[in-house]
Amino acid sequence: MRRTLMLVSLIVLGLCVLAAAQRAGAFPARALATKAACAACHVNVAGGPDLTDVGKKYKADSTTAVPTDVKGAEYVGMNKCKMCHSKQFKAWAETKHSHAWVGLVNADPKAAADLAGKLGVKLDGKPETVDGCVRCHVAGFHLPGGYPGADSTKNAALINVTCENCHGPGSMHVAAKADERKKFINGHPTANLCVQCHNSVTSPNFNFDEFKKKGVHQVASAEPAK
Repeated sequence: MRRTLMLVSLIVLGLCVLAAAQRAGAFPARALATKAACAACHVNVAGGPDLTDVGKKYKADSTTAVPTDVKGAEYVGMNKCKMCHSKQFKAWAETKHSHAWVGLVNADPKAAADLAGKLGVKLDGKPETVDGCVRCHVAGFHLPGGYPGADSTKNAALINVTCENCHGPGSMHVAAKADERKKFINGHPTANLCVQCHNSVTSPNFNFDEFKKKGVHQVASAEPAK
């Protein structure tokens, strides 16, 4: 059991430290860098593969100015999600994503230091206090409505790799009329989102289609719970 926990910690630390080194070209780092809402670059207010003209220009040239006055969605936390999607939430709770934060908190200090040294990253504190680690293990790190939350209750709904990590900030989805909610959420995330943390080093055998079967939830993401 102890050996298994150590292995999990090493994998988790590998993800977080590599995220620190490679985050410059990926969301949500781009949102952090530009201080712009998803809607500034994405057709859907919660993100997704379809880009606006600005988004296409920014993707080709990261020096492109991105408007910061575009109204966008904010993170609401997984408690809001499970109110309507209880089946998906229960399925997600059985996955490793639902325990992502524990891997940071329980990481072995020596293993963390050794791994950070090999990757050329300075781990100047516990993993759960290092930005490069935290961002891959919470929802909406330093983005509107995201982690860290205003209080402990909100924080508890934002830790781990939750619904909004994959489907984008959900405030407009939650507020929309029932027949329009799908317009305000990224209902079908692609592999481009996952490989921000599950890259060729941390997950060399990563297969998006296979990962979906066991890594997230088996109930269709766009299907409301009944």
